[in-house]
Amino acid sequence: MPSTPLVGLWTLISITARAADGTLTPEVYGAKPVGYLTYTATGHMMVMFAKGDRPRLSGQADSPFSLDSVPIEELAQAFTGFSAYAGTYTLQDKTVHHHLTTASIPNRVGTTLVRTFSLRGDRLTLSTPAITAAGSTPVFELEWERLPLTLPNIKADSPDLSLSESLPQRLKNTGHDK
Repeated sequence: MPSTPLVGLWTLISITARAADGTLTPEVYGAKPVGYLTYTATGHMMVMFAKGDRPRLSGQADSPFSLDSVPIEELAQAFTGFSAYAGTYTLQDKTVHHHLTTASIPNRVGTTLVRTFSLRGDRLTLSTPAITAAGSTPVFELEWERLPLTLPNIKADSPDLSLSESLPQRLKNTGHDK
């Protein structure tokens, strides 16, 4: 797949619902949702995002393999505040088609999600088709900001480059997490 303008790593800025009459509902996924979106030059993609104010789980919740002690109500709340999927993507005019091979919502596996996109500099807006939710049919708009693929002032062969440090932590340490 040839390189596209979507290739890169993106961080979530906001999620807004737009009603059919144009009314906007900001912060539909909380005041500070967090998330990442990646498009590769080889045609793969992955996205994950969560409400920024999700409460911590009680009990022993250190791993997805040790959630037996967490009450089912807490697990359900955590599930509804998080979404993730991955697969491949194709572009067609101003739409991107996400062909899902895995998803936090199992019913989505094997489906294609179509998103309209617009690019303005390092800002990407993905818009869903109208989705029935809570008795209305809004369009959800997710705004993303492109993250730098290289960190400034750090060379690939620099002893300062800690490979054990996570990308979010490196971005925070360099002030690029905003």
